[in-house]
Amino acid sequence: MKKMRLQKRKLALTIGMMVAVIFILDGAKREIFRADTSESIVVDGSFRTSSVANPNADGTVPFTLDENGQPTTAFEGIKYAGYNETEIEADKINQGLLVLADADHPVAEADKDSMIDLAAYKNDFYSLADEEEQYYLNADAAEALNHMMADYNAATELDDFVVYGTTDTFTGSGSSCNRYFQERVTGNTVDLALKGASSIINYDGLDEEGWIVENCVKYGFIVRYPKDKDAKTGESYCPWHLRYVGKLHASNMQKNGLCLEEYLEALKTYSIDDPYECSYDDAGYIVYYIASAGEKTPARVPLSGNYSISGNNSDGFIITTKK
Repeated sequence: MKKMRLQKRKLALTIGMMVAVIFILDGAKREIFRADTSESIVVDGSFRTSSVANPNADGTVPFTLDENGQPTTAFEGIKYAGYNETEIEADKINQGLLVLADADHPVAEADKDSMIDLAAYKNDFYSLADEEEQYYLNADAAEALNHMMADYNAATELDDFVVYGTTDTFTGSGSSCNRYFQERVTGNTVDLALKGASSIINYDGLDEEGWIVENCVKYGFIVRYPKDKDAKTGESYCPWHLRYVGKLHASNMQKNGLCLEEYLEALKTYSIDDPYECSYDDAGYIVYYIASAGEKTPARVPLSGNYSISGNNSDGFIITTKK
């Protein structure tokens, strides 16, 4: 009997300890969940940000005042879920794939140290006008050029294109590219010529070589000064001067029959509240314009970081985001 009472005491003690452990674990669990919910994604003004929630004592969302001084709740900004606010420095207005660069809109020369020299990077499907010179391009433009020339060779069995210039192009007497364009300093332009029987000859965009004019958009290039756009660009048709703007924007310009000047003006009508929606290669994109506010321009951008910003070198910025 004494042994049975001892066993019952041990059993009761064991059960008591188990109950105590359950209560301790439950309390810890509650504290963990309480900590998690206090550091959550909440609405802060007109965009979402990660911060400590500060509701009223009864758990309701505090009222704020709108621009007219009327009470409103922060939840009115929920349409900007997934966006954060950043500031764009004033000097970025003349940087990016879509900058307008001409006599009226000068742009600073890009840093060649960050570019690729085609002399060391090019493939075997095109030549350089002077193998002893350096031909600088931004990395994306250089890769696109190589890809385009490889496909040109596959389509035509020709390898007769010559890169006559990129950031520096000879435009003097006898040049195959006899017009100077200020945008060359961006590192996103390519001037083309052709290999002749005994010398380099001009590229007129015709015959089998016309493949480049017809297909360059697929690689992110545009004929910067296209046919019938003289009044907008200030330059006559120039098939030998290509500008890299990226596949999406090149495609948008082609589909809508716009030169760069017209495209930039059209984009000014689209804001983050009413963006330009487009697609490329089965992916959706939105593009919107933000007017420059001076030294620092506030801009909403995706929290994911999946976006690009380009100045237009005039009065604002173009933001491109992937859906």
